[in-house]
Amino acid sequence: MLKRVFSRREIALMLILALTALAGIYFYAVYYPVRDRMEAIAAEREDVLLQMDTANARLARYNDMKAQLEEIFALPEDRLTVIPAYDNLQALLRHFNTVFEGREPVLIFDAVKLNGSLAQRTVRFTFTAQGWEQARETLARLTGTGYRCLMDPLSITPAEGDGEDPGGVQRSALKVTGSVTFYELVS
Repeated sequence: MLKRVFSRREIALMLILALTALAGIYFYAVYYPVRDRMEAIAAEREDVLLQMDTANARLARYNDMKAQLEEIFALPEDRLTVIPAYDNLQALLRHFNTVFEGREPVLIFDAVKLNGSLAQRTVRFTFTAQGWEQARETLARLTGTGYRCLMDPLSITPAEGDGEDPGGVQRSALKVTGSVTFYELVS
């Protein structure tokens, strides 16, 4: 077999070579794979945390929407409104005919504004009412379509040529001017 005696220098060099080989094996077999796996786990953790934040935000939005729906469905049935499908103009015209029956209002239909999946149909109106009660009733019927709408602005002034009415403002003719915006869903 091996009958050669190694010198101290050769033994030292072989020990250094063995330690270098062991260090290389350790780094390539243990350290680098473990480090890479830890980096991958850290990246997965960040992804999971981001997904969790997104899920929490969606849950909070869901809970808000659920609370709003519960609040809406708790309303009396006559106060519930819906958002109809786009191009609901014919139904609105029929409603205006019943609201202003026997009167001659001035109706101006503005161009429909599209905002994502929501259309806004604004109708400016002017009509004459015979007193506050009739004006209030007409405005209530105008917004009481069952469709989602918003009335803004609104102006009620004494009608021109009304003169001094001995009954006061309560019974005098009033000019009602304003606009109402109806909302519709665009498919």
